[in-house]
Amino acid sequence: MQRIVITILFLGLFTLTLNSLVAQEPEDRTLLPWNEMRAIINEASGERAMHHVLELVPYPRVRPRSEYEGTFRESDVMVKFATEYGFSNVEIESFPTQNRLWQPTQGELWMVEPEVRKLYDIYDVAISLAGNSETGEVTAEVVDVGAGARNEDYEGNNVQGKIVLGSANPNTLQRLGVFDRGAVGVVSYNSLRSDDYPDQILSAGISANAPEGKKPGFGWAIGPRVAREISALLGRGQKVVLKSIVKAETFPGELEVVHATIPGDGSTTQTIGISAHLYEGYIKQGANDDNSGCALTLEIGRAYIRLIKEGKLPPPKRTIHFLWVPEISGTNAWLNKHEDIKKTMIADLNFDMEGIRLSVNRAHWVLQRTPDTFPSFLNDVAQSMMEFVAETNRERVRYRANGYRYTLPVVSQNGSMDVFYIKIDKHYGSSDHVTYMQHGIPALMFVTWPDMGYHSSQDTPDKLDPTQFKRAAVVGIGSMSVLASAGDEMGMKVAGESLTRGSARMGESHRKGIGYLADETDGTNLHQAYREAMNAIRHQADVEKRVVRTAAVLFENPADAEKKLAAFDPLVDRRAAALQSEVEAFYRLRAGQKNARMMKVELSVAEKEAARISVERLPGQGGGGFGGQAAAIARANLTETERAALRTIPQHMNAELNILIGQKKSVLEMRDFLSGEFEPLPLGDLLGYLRAMEKVGTVKLGKQ
Repeated sequence: MQRIVITILFLGLFTLTLNSLVAQEPEDRTLLPWNEMRAIINEASGERAMHHVLELVPYPRVRPRSEYEGTFRESDVMVKFATEYGFSNVEIESFPTQNRLWQPTQGELWMVEPEVRKLYDIYDVAISLAGNSETGEVTAEVVDVGAGARNEDYEGNNVQGKIVLGSANPNTLQRLGVFDRGAVGVVSYNSLRSDDYPDQILSAGISANAPEGKKPGFGWAIGPRVAREISALLGRGQKVVLKSIVKAETFPGELEVVHATIPGDGSTTQTIGISAHLYEGYIKQGANDDNSGCALTLEIGRAYIRLIKEGKLPPPKRTIHFLWVPEISGTNAWLNKHEDIKKTMIADLNFDMEGIRLSVNRAHWVLQRTPDTFPSFLNDVAQSMMEFVAETNRERVRYRANGYRYTLPVVSQNGSMDVFYIKIDKHYGSSDHVTYMQHGIPALMFVTWPDMGYHSSQDTPDKLDPTQFKRAAVVGIGSMSVLASAGDEMGMKVAGESLTRGSARMGESHRKGIGYLADETDGTNLHQAYREAMNAIRHQADVEKRVVRTAAVLFENPADAEKKLAAFDPLVDRRAAALQSEVEAFYRLRAGQKNARMMKVELSVAEKEAARISVERLPGQGGGGFGGQAAAIARANLTETERAALRTIPQHMNAELNILIGQKKSVLEMRDFLSGEFEPLPLGDLLGYLRAMEKVGTVKLGKQ
């Protein structure tokens, strides 16, 4: 009798759990059916990705001469695994560069006074010696210049023939201390988180090109704890003497790229890209940045190839190009060489820093979307996959009939059981996805951020989590399968995904705009808040119309599909008009509260003038951002007001501003675009910035 009762209870619980799981399928939907997602989850291996990392960078090391004379270790590892896993056309391509490669064979920093003690050795901490340090043995007294980033820091300090100690980066200390004031070398304790990680050392370099009649000297990067000890000795009036020993040689410059493919079925010439950077210079060897991205994409390819062979995923129509490169420069060189492939590539998924344990690093796995200057369906494909894994990998009390568990656990045997912390964020550059977009290819980036070991001596394999790798692999395989195999059916599904997610984004712009009016306490400023609110909605509507149409590339006949998808344009405009009507109604209520007069949105005198001013980038200035123009700005004869104007544009707008300059828009169009994508930007700030850049010689302002 007891056995019968237990059996009935078990069957009842099983039926309840099964019904609950079936009920969840419509809610936890993504672009691939559940059976395909289950197959991906079962095959993707976080452990294999970890094994790849341990083969690529078991520890940061000093490279032997043989790697510069042949191929680098990481390239060989990628070729070995890619060949073993069944990738096609696996090859190493080398691109020569003008910059010679610097590699130390000995690097030691000793304290000589007040005691004899070895502080650093490159065989202990490979990146402690700053890149391009000059060969030689130098013993000299230390002078503490505080930050060392301003001329004022050196006042009253004679650093001639001495070693400069400062918290600025080694390059800055070299310029102000060695080149300008005759120091023999620099010791930097530049740090991102000096209190939390007092022994962490940042990867850094100094310039190999000294002014005429001067030498580059040497540079060391040391931990804040050791720097504080030296500073304390100096503060007590003690003399501190250090000895730097450097032996280094240089080799011809090259960019080593590993390339492999998974062939399509020949039904289309379109291709897609999967990218990660294998090198960020050859001295720095980060486990997370970005050997983790290369290790992960290897696993994405391996699992996908097996799932295709077993018939668990549809075979790809489009050839998939896997590129493991020197960051940015390698991607640019490869795309420039392979113009034929570049013209066929419809999307790229870029993986940069993928494997750290999120909870330990206070991090999220972040999707960096394409910017509004480059709207794309690609964002919605990736977001759909990410949210599916995140939602099914958290315990939801309303589904506890399943038991207290994740719905579809994506965890590794040797990994964490953490919740999957994700974030969908606005575009940010500084990786290879930017290079693809500069070549006209839609690209986004997956990244773990923050990473407490970022660009430092503590970016080592022990910080990585196989569960994070497995989850990232599931998202990557799912997204890649959609892109590689999509035809008319999937194309329409993606278009619908973008249309509906676009509706949500328009809702966010609506909320943002209403917020401008709700937060404005001065009645006289309500009209400007109203203008910004209307602009935010109009901007987002324009973006979303373009996003839906980009999905046409996935159809058998993209030109015909684009015409059909354009039918949504007036519907999006109608939605925008309804949202703007709500903004107007809210404006009326706020104006009544503040006894303010309502006004229509009309261009002011300043705005009419800005609408007539065109902006054009001058030839030879490039589109890589204004960071590389620091030298031109320093040379320019600018007033203090003009220099101040260069600091008025928020940093997070710079990348988009740089792109907009290349599109020959008016000043007003640029202001409205930036304000719509981000937050209101004063017209005077933008105009002052552009006039200062015109004086620097990078842009030209004219009349339309």
